[in-house]
Formats: sequence, C-alpha cells, structure tokens
Amino acid sequence: MKIIKNIFKTIAALLITVILLTVILAITISFSYQDLKAAGLSARAAKNSLEVAAQRVAERDWESALYHSELASTEINNSLASLETVKNRQIFIYLSPLRNQVNDLEYLLKTADLIARSLTSGIPTAEKISNIYYGSNNGKFSGLTVGEKTELLRLIYESEPELNGLKANLQLARLNLNKIHKIGVLWPFYSQITNLKKEIDTAIALMSQASPIIKLLPALTGYPSASDFLIVMHNNDELRPAGGFIGVFALLNIYNGEINYLKTFDSYHLDMPAVGKWTMEPPPQIKTYMNVQNWYLRDANWSPDWPSSAQKIQEIFYGESRAIGQETPDFTGVMGITPDFIADLVALVGPIEVRGEIYTPENLQELIQYNVEVAYQEQDISEWDRKNIINDLLEELKRKLFALEVKQLPTLLDIFQNNMLTKDVQIYFNNTNWQSLVYNLQADGAVKKTDKDYLLVVDANLAAFKTDSVVEKGIEYNIRNQNQGMAKAELKLSYQHKGGFDWRTTRYRSYTRVFVPLGSKLVSIKAQDSTNLEAKSINSYDDLALNKTVFGFFFSLEPGSKGAIALEYDLPENINRDLQTKNYELIIQKQAGRRTNTLKVIIDGELYLRNLETDLFIKPN
Repeated sequence: MKIIKNIFKTIAALLITVILLTVILAITISFSYQDLKAAGLSARAAKNSLEVAAQRVAERDWESALYHSELASTEINNSLASLETVKNRQIFIYLSPLRNQVNDLEYLLKTADLIARSLTSGIPTAEKISNIYYGSNNGKFSGLTVGEKTELLRLIYESEPELNGLKANLQLARLNLNKIHKIGVLWPFYSQITNLKKEIDTAIALMSQASPIIKLLPALTGYPSASDFLIVMHNNDELRPAGGFIGVFALLNIYNGEINYLKTFDSYHLDMPAVGKWTMEPPPQIKTYMNVQNWYLRDANWSPDWPSSAQKIQEIFYGESRAIGQETPDFTGVMGITPDFIADLVALVGPIEVRGEIYTPENLQELIQYNVEVAYQEQDISEWDRKNIINDLLEELKRKLFALEVKQLPTLLDIFQNNMLTKDVQIYFNNTNWQSLVYNLQADGAVKKTDKDYLLVVDANLAAFKTDSVVEKGIEYNIRNQNQGMAKAELKLSYQHKGGFDWRTTRYRSYTRVFVPLGSKLVSIKAQDSTNLEAKSINSYDDLALNKTVFGFFFSLEPGSKGAIALEYDLPENINRDLQTKNYELIIQKQAGRRTNTLKVIIDGELYLRNLETDLFIKPN
C-alpha cells in the first residue's frame, strides 16, 4: 500500500511538471498556445483529482475515491487530446526536436492515466474487503464471523485477475517511462522519473509475489475445503540438513481461515512408543555417530533438499503412527519452521508472557530451551510433559496475531516472504500444482539444478547438544581458470567454538557435506588448526537425484578453539569453458537454519564479499 501511495504522489508531482512545461512550450510555440494551455489546465485538474482520490482511499471514502479517480482519467485524456492536436500540426511532422518534447509529455500523461485507471478498477474490490474487515470488528481478523472470513477469503481469491490487470498496467506504465528522453524538456525532473520507475518496479515485484500466494489461498487457509498440515519445528541451534533437529512437531487443521486445531507434540512422544514396532534403516552417519539403529521422525530431515526431506518426514510419521495404532489425517502439506521465524512474529506482536516469564525475540530460543531442558525439573514437571509450554506460547502468539489491525497485515506478509527467502519457512505440498506455486515463491527449499558452478555447505550436528548457537562459521571459495581441462576450486570452511561444556553446549560434532557440480573430483581435504577430522569418514559420491557430486566428512572441535577444513577439487570442464568465455555463473545456496557469519568468494582473482542469509547468484562483471 505504501508503494502504491508513493507512486500516486510522484505522478501527481510530475503532473505539475506537465503543467509548467506546457506553458513554456505554449509561449515558445505561439501557434499552439491554446491547445497547450488546455493540456496544462487538464493536467492540473487531473493532478488535483488524483491527490483527492488517494486521500479518499486512505479515509475509506470509496464513493468519493471512485469519482475522483474516474475524473482524473477523464482530465488526463482531455490533456492527451490537446497534445494530439498539437502533434498533428504540420510543423511538428518536420521538427523532430519539438515533436520529441511533446511525445515525452504524452508518455508521462499516459503513465498517469494507466495508474488512475488501475485505481478505478481496484476500488470496488477494495471497498468490499474493507466493509467486511471494518464492519463491526474494529479491523481485526479475530472479530470476524466464520461467514465473514469465508467471504473475505473468496474476495481475495477472486481478486487475482484484477491484480494481474493492475500489474499489466504498471508494466505498460514502465514501458512509457522508458520512452522518455533523458536529454529533453523533462531533463530537470528526470531524477523524479527514475524514482517513479523504481517504485513501479517494486510494486510489480510485490504483485508477482502476491499472485502465487493468492492462488495458494485455498491450501493455506482451508478455503473452501479444510487443510491439514504437519509442521516440524527445526531447532537450528542443533543444526540438521534441512533446518534443525526435530524436537517438536505440530498438527494444524484450518478451515475458511479458522484454526480448528493447532497443537504441538514432543517428537519423542511418537518415536518412543514406536520402538520395536517400527523399523527403517537410518542413514549410516546417524547410525554411526548417534548410535541409533532405527530411523525416527526426530532425524527424518536428513536431506538438505526440502521436498525430499518433507516426503521422508511424512513417510516416517505415517509409518510410526500406524505402528502404534494412531490415526493421522491426510496431510495437505508439510511446513518446516525455525525459531527465527517465530522470533520475527513475536517482534511484530510484542513480548509474550507465558507462565510468568516474558518471551522476546532476543531471548525466545534460549529461554524455551532452558525451560524444556532444565527448568522443568525445578518446577516439578514430568519429563513427558516438559514441552507443553510450547503450546502455551503458540496459543498466546496465535491470539495476538489474530488481533492484528489491518494496517499491520502488510508487515506480516513481509515477515512470511522474508522468512521464505531465508528458509526459516519451507513449504511442501502433496498437490503438484500447489507445489509449483511454492517454487515460484522460492519457499520450496529445493536444491537447485544447474549446469553452472554451484556450492552448498551442509552441516549436521550429531550429538553436540545446542552447540550451533555458539559456533561462528565462515566460507571462503576460490576458483581459478585453467588453460585447459578442469577448473580448480579451493574451499575453506572455518569454525570458531565460543562456548563451553554445560547443559546447552559441548564439543562440536558435525557430519558435513559439500554439494558441488556433478562430475567434480576431490583432490584433497585437510584439517587446519584445532579441527579433528576423522579420516575414515571422508567420502565422495554422486547424488544423481539432486544432480550433484557430494564430498562428506565428520569432524569435531573443542570449546574455545577454532579450526577449518580445506578442500581442493576439480570442477567439470564446462565450468572452465565458462570462465574462459566469460559465461561463468555461481549459485551458492544457503542451508536452511545455518548461520554463516562470513562469506568470501574469489573468482579468477576478483573478490566478492557477501552474506549468506538467502541463496546467492554471482555473475562476474
């Protein structure tokens, strides 16, 4: 909404430019004085009408907003008609400099018209949505009746064609602005035009993101049929390949935007009763380094590829549930979330008080861990019930979220979108059409397939408590062009342990995998400083399903020390050709839940310093 408002303000300001410049041209070209004067007067009227329309939208005076937006379009078209009369004069056919000046004014007016018409077409739907939201519930979703929620979801879902129409109008407006000459009558105002382009680009990007979200509305909100989700809570202080140790899961049933059921469970409440009744061979690393003979839900997210892990999570969940005679719903999908996402929600709604303690974004993760690992014993709570506090926390968070005012909803949407990009929210749908929309939102958490250079570093904390919370990690990647054959890559993974031995942290133990382009060849791997690298754990293999070669190894690091693993490997010949022909590209994917403190990339001597909060794409200049 803020972006759209800025666009209207900029357009109104630029219409003043049209007024001033038409007067200047009118004086300069006296034979077109009357027509240019008429164009300027119409532009002034349009500018005033647009400002009033935008203000009326903010005041939710929809009838007046619609009237003034329609009036603005009429006045802009009157101005365009006057300019067209000027353009048709014989002198403008032969005097291209004059013709270009008038054309630039016309492009600006056409941009204003597209935006005014977009406002006009969107007002009726906005009015209907507003009337529901601000009816008798003070603008809070929690105050809506079930029928009102259903109608609201229907209106939003059916608004997608209008949203696409608005996006198309903005794209046309962008094309018009591109036609304006930088050196010309609008030159003194070109910076304003440049800012308008940026605002329109931002609005188009937001609409591109909103479109798949709207299409996913039936699945995400249970409209018009109920949706069931399995939500796994990744504790990224105990990092695992797809986000973190699954100590807690939740079952969610939602229908027409109404949460019928949301409850969290200790994963051990499913795993422990299944002992001796459920069997599945675990990955060898889990079996070796955790001394676990069977594969349970808590360890199910072994693939860094979220669709693969989500499918395995469902398979194990269903298998264990059947083994112990527990009924399960047919899941619409599986979501993986980290505490970082919950912390962002708490930042939005404010501190949450549960059982006499205040949870904030800063203390959320550590305080929960303390309560479920240590404090429950002091509070005379059984080990079986120690994680019930998470239900209390989520219930209070849910209450506050549903009480948000409508003006806070764009911020809530931003939180979801940002956390999808950082992989603190990952979604998998069993419906392939919905899953393709998740891919468009970049919330699928999938390992990308590419024929370009690629890097994904995946740590798996195996029996090291919550030690990832105190380990600082760095990645340094250096690739060199060779005259022929395979390009040389050097990768240094650094770790600094800033913790100690206590209830929360211990020595760091990780089985780490490095995913690189298929066909890469490991040349050497060495431990540096205090790193203890287990030689027998080192292996190299091809993961054909993910189209990657993988280098794996197990290492440990004592508290208070720092170390590194240095790898050297050859990349496939096509990567070397890309370097030589200046077609080189590099994709670095973030492991969900991993906190990478520093990232340094050197491509043929050129340094790139980046953060790895999201997946990265690097193309040298």
